[in-house]
Amino acid sequence: MADRVRFFSLMICAVIASSLGGIGLATAQTMQDYEAMRSDIAEVYSDLLERGPTIAHPSDITDTIAHLTERAAIPKAAAISAQPAMSEIQIELIDLRLGLVQLALAAGGNDQLTVVRAQSATVPKIIVVQSGAVDLETLRTWIAAQPEAYTMMDGNILKIPLLVLQSARLNLGQGDIIELSTAHGAFIVNLGVLVVDGARMSATPQPNLNVPDFAPFLVTAGTGQAHLSNAVFEGLGFGDTAVFSGVSVVNRGLYPPIGQSFLTNSVLRNIRVTTFEGGVAPIIASNVFMGPNSTGLSMRQTSQADIVSNVFLGGGEGPAIRVMDGSTDSQISNNLAFNTAGTALFVTQGSHGTAIVGNLLWQSAGGGISVNRSDCINLSNNIAIDSRRKGIELRTSRNSQIIANQLLGNQSSGLFIGDQPVGTITTVRNNIFIGNRFGLSSASADKLSLFGNNFLNQFPRFLEGDLASQSPQIVANLRGTERIELTAGGIEMFNIAPITCQPRMEG
Repeated sequence: MADRVRFFSLMICAVIASSLGGIGLATAQTMQDYEAMRSDIAEVYSDLLERGPTIAHPSDITDTIAHLTERAAIPKAAAISAQPAMSEIQIELIDLRLGLVQLALAAGGNDQLTVVRAQSATVPKIIVVQSGAVDLETLRTWIAAQPEAYTMMDGNILKIPLLVLQSARLNLGQGDIIELSTAHGAFIVNLGVLVVDGARMSATPQPNLNVPDFAPFLVTAGTGQAHLSNAVFEGLGFGDTAVFSGVSVVNRGLYPPIGQSFLTNSVLRNIRVTTFEGGVAPIIASNVFMGPNSTGLSMRQTSQADIVSNVFLGGGEGPAIRVMDGSTDSQISNNLAFNTAGTALFVTQGSHGTAIVGNLLWQSAGGGISVNRSDCINLSNNIAIDSRRKGIELRTSRNSQIIANQLLGNQSSGLFIGDQPVGTITTVRNNIFIGNRFGLSSASADKLSLFGNNFLNQFPRFLEGDLASQSPQIVANLRGTERIELTAGGIEMFNIAPITCQPRMEG
């Protein structure tokens, strides 16, 4: 399975590599370059929106986006771990509340009453795969043999919740279609292994009369593992709880997950939030996130996540990508984010060691990139263009560097650095500033080390905030051929531990 994913990725990258070139991969050195780039991106975005309802696989838009950013190969995923008792299939029907106890033990009990209220049956039931490897045909056969089978499944519509326990596996393959009934309160919970490769999963449009806000969801929880690839997910998720957010992998608890999870080469349309929580080395790569009800990707308490070569087409609320709650050593690279309602890329709350490299962020309402209270951040080779606020914002982030980014036409500062602890030196090197409201702005940035930054097309507002009085240093050296040291005063912070930035170990 992992080899198939990797092979597909390499094939896509080979196609893209043959067609690279154009404005997006070039460096905008002049105002004319910037104007051409923004026009090109707007045209691509308009085309993607028009084609949005018919996009069935990320490869459908490869030719359209190829010149905007280099596409990265999908990192290699670990094989699915061997499972006990996989030879014998055991399926049964139990009281829904007993099934939800299993989910509560794995991921907490918030909002479970809402799920119970959404059920249409007087005595709600749940299908439980106790053990064995079950595919859609096996599930259909089992349902057909049950009394009142029509109340469980009608064609492709699953009308009853489904639970996969720790000793079981659910396989959904090429051409499989599952429509989860919103009206009947259907959903899928995986505590074992879930493999979705080439299937389609969606929510039915009819509302739930008991709980109008309810929507079906797909969650892998506890020690569960999910391999999701070449799939289409649509209309899933409700509320603010990670478990019910839409498509989620929530690995909480005392025991680690049985294996690595990934989401690759898939289309997520109107998924409220796609959530990964608590896992090690999850891979989210080469997907398309779209739709007015989509709120992007949320990473919580993960480590060594790879978020690469995804496309976010705006809509919904908040950032395209959130990395938070101590999600350490993440790699966020080569993603495209268009017209997001909030900050396009948001890193916060102790998410140390994050590398943000080679992303293109266009017309974000809340700014391009925001980093807060996370140390050892590498921000390099990103393009933040036409953000309605700041291009890049860095706050309370020690031992971080901002290198070779293009900050173009942002309606506030191209780069803002603030609230840095006393003694912090932030490296700002080889960046390009064109047509921002202000070039570089600060509020208590302490010490900034500048070299090689191009301010030629940022006239006349080079510096702002408590750096404004030091603008003559920039004016005297607009190409940054000599090192410039700027001082703005830092924030006194007590009881903070010293830090050492460790490079992420691959493999």
